[in-house]
Amino acid sequence: MPESLRLADARRIAIAAQLRPKAARFKTVLERLGCIQLDTISAVRRAHELTLLARDLDVEEAVRSLDRRKAPIAFEYWAHAMSLLPVSAWPYLARRRASWRERYADDSLAAAEAEVLALLRERGAITVSDFPSGAMHRGQGVGNMGDSWNFRTDHKHAVERLLWFGEVACTHRIGFKRVYQLAERAIPAEHLWDADDAECLRYMVSTALRNLGVGTTKDVADYFRLKIADTERVLRELEVEEVAVEGWKGRAWIDPQVRRTRVTGAERAVAVSMFDQLVWLRERMDRLWGHGWKIEIYVPEPQRTFGYYCLPVFAGSDLPGRVALRRSNGELVVEAAQWDDARADREHLHAAVDRAASWVGAEVRWKAEVRGFDTA
Repeated sequence: MPESLRLADARRIAIAAQLRPKAARFKTVLERLGCIQLDTISAVRRAHELTLLARDLDVEEAVRSLDRRKAPIAFEYWAHAMSLLPVSAWPYLARRRASWRERYADDSLAAAEAEVLALLRERGAITVSDFPSGAMHRGQGVGNMGDSWNFRTDHKHAVERLLWFGEVACTHRIGFKRVYQLAERAIPAEHLWDADDAECLRYMVSTALRNLGVGTTKDVADYFRLKIADTERVLRELEVEEVAVEGWKGRAWIDPQVRRTRVTGAERAVAVSMFDQLVWLRERMDRLWGHGWKIEIYVPEPQRTFGYYCLPVFAGSDLPGRVALRRSNGELVVEAAQWDDARADREHLHAAVDRAASWVGAEVRWKAEVRGFDTA
């Protein structure tokens, strides 16, 4: 019979696993988290920067670390989504690289791939600006192409495939542009090897569970987008302890390193982006804190229920509210705010907003009134 776990304890465990890192160095935290999601939207700051700031890390130090040409500490690859991963994780993504090679086994881009590889061997490192036609086809009467896959040039398609295959790697950027290198040049030799399938799965499942603290099989699988069946099999092979969390249906698993009597909530009120692993899986957020909020950045403004860039606000081990923020002309504008006064004092909301303002060096401007959940 699985041991019972109170919901309040599950909340504390989840927060302790994420918002109270045991180190203040970017490299150490990245290795602990396993991956940090990337996103180009910067209504406040870019997603990976918000993830680091929420954990009290020095973003400028992290940026300098990411810019290292020699002895890189991170590379970009698909984890939960497109993410930064520690170079030490390279061997354990072998399973995923093999999957991409199987998925794109056709030779439709053979000529473009050969040209990209030749360019890399000649120059050592390239960006899309080095391609004859750049990254995107233009002049076709299309107004806002954005990053549409349909309008990418063959060279851009080819270099991205080579990135998925592991022949090419990106360990730093110039501005927003990826710098591509041959993997054999970019990844330190001690990490340039392939783990077998079983090792890859054990690495990803163990990393996920460590960062969740407690979670369902789906929670664990979602961290690196693994199959449920594979995840459950590995959890059983690792002999992970099952628990019954108050209010949850079905089994849950608890990290063997968790010390339940010593975990506490977040030390300070903090706003996190919706790209933060603490809230990646919305149904998990709903199970833990009773909120299943969605990202509305792609929803037309008249149809939004809350705001463009929603940031959940944690206080202690609870999630009493959210705020929509946008940086504009030296101000951090509060476009919407929602708070449950019964769950936490409103000063936590203001503290979290002030803290976010310090991340961007801006003054706070409250454009919206704080509303309760009964008026949503």
